[in-house]
Amino acid sequence: MVASLTTLEKRYAFDSLVSGFILIADDVMGLISRPIFGYIANKVHRPRLIAWCMVLVGVGCFLATVPYLIYGPATHLLTASIATNKSIEFCDNTRDPNSSCDKNSESKSSVIPVIFLWSATALNGLGGAAFWGIGMPFIDDSVKKKKSPLFISFTGCMRLLGPTIAFLLSSVVLRYYENPLIDPGITDKRDPRWVGAWWLGFAIFALLILIFSLPLFLFPANLRNPKSKKIIYNINDNKQQITPKPKPKPKPHVELSLSKRLIRLLKNPIYVCYVLGTTLRLFGVLGYMTFKPKYMESQFKKSASTANLFSGLVGIIPSATGILLGGAFITYVQPGPILLTSFITVIELMGTIGFISALFLGCPPTPFAALPISNANGLDTQSMCNSNCACSVQTFHPICGPDNFTNYFSPCFAGCKSIIESTDGKPQYSMCDCVGGQGVATEGYCSTGCGNKFETYITLFGVTFIPYPLVYGAVTNTACEVWESKCGKTGNCLVYDSDKFRTRLHGLTLVLYFMGSVFDVIVIFLAKRIK
Repeated sequence: MVASLTTLEKRYAFDSLVSGFILIADDVMGLISRPIFGYIANKVHRPRLIAWCMVLVGVGCFLATVPYLIYGPATHLLTASIATNKSIEFCDNTRDPNSSCDKNSESKSSVIPVIFLWSATALNGLGGAAFWGIGMPFIDDSVKKKKSPLFISFTGCMRLLGPTIAFLLSSVVLRYYENPLIDPGITDKRDPRWVGAWWLGFAIFALLILIFSLPLFLFPANLRNPKSKKIIYNINDNKQQITPKPKPKPKPHVELSLSKRLIRLLKNPIYVCYVLGTTLRLFGVLGYMTFKPKYMESQFKKSASTANLFSGLVGIIPSATGILLGGAFITYVQPGPILLTSFITVIELMGTIGFISALFLGCPPTPFAALPISNANGLDTQSMCNSNCACSVQTFHPICGPDNFTNYFSPCFAGCKSIIESTDGKPQYSMCDCVGGQGVATEGYCSTGCGNKFETYITLFGVTFIPYPLVYGAVTNTACEVWESKCGKTGNCLVYDSDKFRTRLHGLTLVLYFMGSVFDVIVIFLAKRIK
């Protein structure tokens, strides 16, 4: 879902806070089901329960494709060659900006898609809860205790490869238009009007998950072979007979209730500090990873396909490698509590340094020919040169001025009245009253000239809970400058302030990450109690 987030916001016109509402379904379902799974893990046929949960995940992936089956492709964002009665918006004072509004228009169809996407994410959260709440104890019970950390880390590594594959698959499918059989007439995938085939990845995963869940139904309840019963004999030399040795009386087993177990855990200061530190750190990391593709698109002007490609390769693969090496380290080195907690804390502090560096690594804000308004809610794209053009912000169609520096929201806001086909096939707009010079503007964003910073950003992060989607979604919204507005309804963000987005995204993550590391330091001192 994260890999298609920006595309879904654009397609169904909802903001980052709504995206957070969709993503939080995963965590809500995990909060409800994980304690239950953990409590019944040893009382059910665990592989079969995991298999049924995987089937629900497959159903969830199918539910995510339903909005496309209902509404079809986003032809309302395209030009007249594709969408009926739509055209490039030029300067025209005879046009009514709200003429395209319709009670049943695409712009008012976001509620039903959000419901389906939320339900799909909730089912995915149920499957993930079964994996961690039942799958990990099942592995721990099925292997030797000395080998358990290695097997669990290997399984966790494979689990992280899932999001990596999802990002890579999303990178591929988003290169195709939402309906692959239609030519949208857009050559640059970075064009804001481009909507990739987001639904195709969900359909592929639904099929694969359903197929791979079938073998789980055939697993036995316990992978360990029952040990053969051995009888120990004593030889009585005097009586020349063999008598069985009596077995010691087993100690009575006291079954603790769930509430008593929770109270017992809360009285353990090492456990509490570790959980608090991990929760704060994961709150920051997961929130950051959720909106990192959007950040790459906005900050470095990358296409959704490219952003998902690097999001999958950078961060997740090193994390999977770290989990695998960490499991091997614990298995073969067998460090003591103080050494282990100190090692973890040092590694986490290195991640903090990475986020500090990212605060100062970014591109300058995209310069738009607009005047900031005093209420700081965004940019006022109106000026004297386009005041009589009857422009609207229903379709974001950026063009670049002749200075190759100043951007304009659309040909209409640049005061352009006609289009010219250039020799390189890239459309140019003429008779533009707002651009100066010869009045000619070019399709797309102006070049920012900070491409090398993107490579540095990727390199940096290659080496280095419940409400986190909502919190990060709200923080992302505060960096928005221009909101989509259709028929009096606000949609997704069209333009972000680069500086605000960079500092607020990395700043929030840095604070949470650092606070988590503080609890790790406390754990180091408390680890002396472990014998």
